[in-house]
Amino acid sequence: MKPGTPPTPPAKPVETPPPTYPSETLFQGGKVVLIIHGEREYWLRITSANKLILTA
Repeated sequence: MKPGTPPTPPAKPVETPPPTYPSETLFQGGKVVLIIHGEREYWLRITSANKLILTA
């Protein structure tokens, strides 16, 4: 590095995109799926307005 030249900032790590699942794959034709996270159960539902809602 030349004197008076600012240091180059470190490169940002390349982020890996998160796993992606189409809702059709998750729901398999149904309206509800059960997700187990640790010791908790969560229900992911498709509403009548075709929105997703997650409840514990």
